[in-house]
Amino acid sequence: MKVVGIIAEYNPFHNGHKYQIEELRKRTGADYCIVVMSGNFLQRGVPALCSKYERARMALSCGADLVLELPVFWATASAELFAKGGVQTLVNTGVVTHLGFGAETDDLGLLKSISSILKDEPEEYVFELRKALRKGVSFPVARKQAILASLSGYSTEYLEEVLDSPNNILAIEYLKALPADITPVLVQRKGAGYHDTTLDSEFPSASAIRDAIFKSPASPSDSDNSLEVLKNAMPAEAYEILVNCIKQNAIMEPADLSAIMGYRLLSFHKREFSLYADCSEELANTIKNHLSNYRDFESFCQELKSKSYTYTRISRTLLHMLLDIKEHEVSCARQEGYAPYLRVLGFRKDASALLAEIKKEASSPLITKVADYPSCFIPRTHFMVEKDLHTSAIYQQILTTQKGQPPANDYTSQIVIL
Repeated sequence: MKVVGIIAEYNPFHNGHKYQIEELRKRTGADYCIVVMSGNFLQRGVPALCSKYERARMALSCGADLVLELPVFWATASAELFAKGGVQTLVNTGVVTHLGFGAETDDLGLLKSISSILKDEPEEYVFELRKALRKGVSFPVARKQAILASLSGYSTEYLEEVLDSPNNILAIEYLKALPADITPVLVQRKGAGYHDTTLDSEFPSASAIRDAIFKSPASPSDSDNSLEVLKNAMPAEAYEILVNCIKQNAIMEPADLSAIMGYRLLSFHKREFSLYADCSEELANTIKNHLSNYRDFESFCQELKSKSYTYTRISRTLLHMLLDIKEHEVSCARQEGYAPYLRVLGFRKDASALLAEIKKEASSPLITKVADYPSCFIPRTHFMVEKDLHTSAIYQQILTTQKGQPPANDYTSQIVIL
């Protein structure tokens, strides 16, 4: 059995994602495709556009056979931990033979070389990294400078272009985390760039789709064609699911976190800020010193942005405070092997042979019913599932109180079966 794995957010699922699945199946001859997908909160420190179940439905409708949830500790983490958590989840299924991922470049050899530098940390790299950090630049900038100094045979301009792409950065982290018995398969990204907000391409970015939705004057109704432009950006199945979410007012944007985030930050004692994941003492002091200026989530991130801290680092840190994800919990989750359970969000009925093989070969229990999890694995790992449940409850509460959605939680929500 050949099985290709993909790690994704699908925020939302678009033409590029469908192309990737189809291309990976063709190149690998895979019998099945497993997706490890972020839940309701994402790596950039923001809420997902629509719920994990609806995004899983999109993926299953467009070529995936099984969707597993990436634990929130990794879904909201740095690129390194996001990749490590995703790869380990796929590894623990016991059936994945290939890892598929996208990148702006098609030079897999270069990406492997960079991943080796980051993994092995040769003396030259460490020296250049420390030198850059002493100058006060952010860690991502320092790391890029150290990589540039450690590679030869490529122009600086080309290497900077490669290292400035979020998709390339993730690809490098996937390669760092990947064991030797799983084959990496690179599919070069087509169409618009990661940050491109235009819908002119056949393969526009997820950013462009979200931008069109949030700028739309109203949610579409039967007679409203305000989002018709998205029909060309998404597979028909995913488009219908997304439009249905919009009609039901079941979508979320970063601004929807503003009120609850403001209350959360005000509720802390001063010493608490630095307990949370990604929050250094310096950043904690900056947050405390600027808290009286808080107006909303996005403008506060912009105000805190500096030479040392990127916007994404700040938004991710603030999200960890909202979700109550502490640094010591992340450390404990790493010690437990990143993926002590395989949480099913949905599957296709014709993938029964895949599920049977996973149940036989997996090194972590397969969870299809949340209520069953306490009996499935050792108590010391329960905190990871409980954090997933807690953060999903926060997402749902915002949908209920601000969007008028009926109350729900992961105990009452059904996995997607197509």
